Amino acid sequence: MIRKLIGVLLVLFAASVLFAQDKPKVVIIGFDGADAGLVQDWMDAGRLPNLSALRDEGTYAPLLPTNPPQTPVSWSTFATGLNPGRTEIFDFLKRDPGDYTPSFALNEERRKKLMFGENNGPVLGAIIAGLVFVLIMLLSLLLKKMKWKYRVAAALVLGLAAGIPASSYLAEYLPVEVPDAVNNRNGATFWQLATDAGLKAHVIRVPATFPAEPMDGGTMLSGLGVPDMRGRIGTPSYYTSDPSYRIDNNEFSLELVKLPAKRGSIKTRLIGPSNKPFYEYAVNRAVVGIEDRKERNKRKRQVRQELDDAGVPRRIDVPMELSASDTDLTLTLSGQTRTLTVDEWSEWYEVDFPVNPVVDKIAPLKGIVRFKLLALSPEIQLYASPVNFHPDCHPVAFAWPPEYSEEIADRFGLYKTIGWALDTWSPTSGVGGDTLFLEDMDSTVAKYEEIMEGLMGDDDADLYVQIFYFTDRIGHIFWRHMDPGHPLYDAEEAARMAPHMLKAYQRMDDLVGKARKLAGEDAVFMVLSDHGFSSFRRGVNYNTWLVRNGYMTLKGQDEDPATLEKLFDQGDLFTNVDWQNTKAYALGLGSIYINLVGRERYGTVMAGPEYNRVREEIRDGLKSLVDPATGVSPVTDVWFREDMYPGEINTDLVPDIRVGNNLNYRVSWQTTLGGVPPDIVEDNTRIWSGDHCSNDPTLVKGIFFINREINTEEPGMLDVMPTVMKLLGLNPPEDLDGKPLL
Repeated sequence: MIRKLIGVLLVLFAASVLFAQDKPKVVIIGFDGADAGLVQDWMDAGRLPNLSALRDEGTYAPLLPTNPPQTPVSWSTFATGLNPGRTEIFDFLKRDPGDYTPSFALNEERRKKLMFGENNGPVLGAIIAGLVFVLIMLLSLLLKKMKWKYRVAAALVLGLAAGIPASSYLAEYLPVEVPDAVNNRNGATFWQLATDAGLKAHVIRVPATFPAEPMDGGTMLSGLGVPDMRGRIGTPSYYTSDPSYRIDNNEFSLELVKLPAKRGSIKTRLIGPSNKPFYEYAVNRAVVGIEDRKERNKRKRQVRQELDDAGVPRRIDVPMELSASDTDLTLTLSGQTRTLTVDEWSEWYEVDFPVNPVVDKIAPLKGIVRFKLLALSPEIQLYASPVNFHPDCHPVAFAWPPEYSEEIADRFGLYKTIGWALDTWSPTSGVGGDTLFLEDMDSTVAKYEEIMEGLMGDDDADLYVQIFYFTDRIGHIFWRHMDPGHPLYDAEEAARMAPHMLKAYQRMDDLVGKARKLAGEDAVFMVLSDHGFSSFRRGVNYNTWLVRNGYMTLKGQDEDPATLEKLFDQGDLFTNVDWQNTKAYALGLGSIYINLVGRERYGTVMAGPEYNRVREEIRDGLKSLVDPATGVSPVTDVWFREDMYPGEINTDLVPDIRVGNNLNYRVSWQTTLGGVPPDIVEDNTRIWSGDHCSNDPTLVKGIFFINREINTEEPGMLDVMPTVMKLLGLNPPEDLDGKPLL
């Protein structure tokens, strides 16, 4: 009986091994924002031969994105097979109903205690004293004639002599708390389930993977969500000697630094990270337990003044020296000197941000930054990229294992670690223009392409996933060159610049060809995008509509335009809203929240019939909205959250209403940050001229290619995860919202 049982088990084991060996590896290459319409047109024109070949090898179909069709939202569903209400990544921004404060939805900044927290100095000092005591006692054994009481006394004195100053020194230089972060995405990813089952996976630059996830038998390099060193999605800087220069359209906080001269030796600074462990966290600890708002703010001001008086910096800037002539500019930073001529880019500068002697020794803070000299005359114009975390510096891991980011740099050289790697902020703010964007795109994509070729060439994984973002970023910046109806369309400029959109898609096609070859004949090869694109000609101010229709009340005229700086540095958005007389408010890219009693701090709308009535009134009103300038309805549909997201969702978090825009429309810039501009609909006069984030998802479809036949002509992003699980020979979780396509 036992022999038969053992025999059966051996047969089953052998069968499982053969079954696993029969399963081909799966390779997924994603392109953020690759538009189905453009891809179809250019395949028909014979301009995308590798994608056309992949279509002929298997299947091509437009891919229905999530609602809303936003990058972190759609890719989170890609990873988990759950709808956005269940992943809880439903927008770039979310809000705290307790105080209406917006924050990034992808991940949440936190802080954690370092070792013994406020007792670091005393405890470590005591440990040092104890170690010295033991060491002296051991050494005293060599002095056989010394009496024990003298040995103990000497060891005690020397231990205290070492421990007491060490305690004071470490209390001053070791932080009580250090930064941490948590990924807000819910749901198990297919790569987690694959590695849990014993498969090997490489996951490169997928959005919403920061902090990097532990993966037994896998590696990860995080994508969208990794901040720059200032804790933002990306903060470039612009240095100029023009005293009158002002940045236009700066909601997303390009940093302006004025130079005191335009020739000769010029001293300035590289703007560094906030000194959170020694400044901001100290202020926050000082007000713990103080409930009264006025008292809290008063105490904060007191502590800030004390820290300022003690010389504790709020931000860690690094001295930078420029030497400018009529022909070039020499830039010295962190011990590295390079000379640039106009239109030239620097190599990476590796920058040390000094904190204090202890931190600099045990956990140095290090970043990388590049510069481009835009002009020397009539004034200096110098561009600095966002300061990325150095691959060797990962206080919060953006790779798994954490040192994997270092291994990538050792093998391929320095690379951008920031999630939003292409600078779309500077051109949008009038700095650098299309040329800066294209040059930045070219070098950035080249490095990630090099990484792809190297890692895929290793041929050591059952699952390989890599996402490229450039197809999305060029769509945002260059769509004005594609659309004669856009307010910024210029025929002469379009003739020169529009071809770069095709070149970007041809670069995508070239990457597909290389990856297809590296994947091997037997691999399952999938190419997809998370959404498509629309022109962004006009913006809709939903808060303005809410004010005009009696759902939002202001205390006075709306104040200065909202910016990310106000959001993250000052926390003072929505300051002009009269919450006690407000029924609804808009925030993010198409989200509307009801000011609900028992949920919002100053809620006015009762749950039940009143809640339903207010939602229905807003839905009906927005669906009947007509743009007076065009006669077109900017809104195609308005959804209630329970209709969009079946299943159990967090009703305190997920927006009550979602508004879908027509082609050529998007939620306005100011509504995104909670602002209330004068007009309900306005021209979009920004270089950021293409979008998708608030469009009806049926109007901005992505792409789906696979070298297999599928069982539907209308695949959706919800279906990708269960499809991958089936291809890997694994059972998908039972509660998914999608279904396998095979």
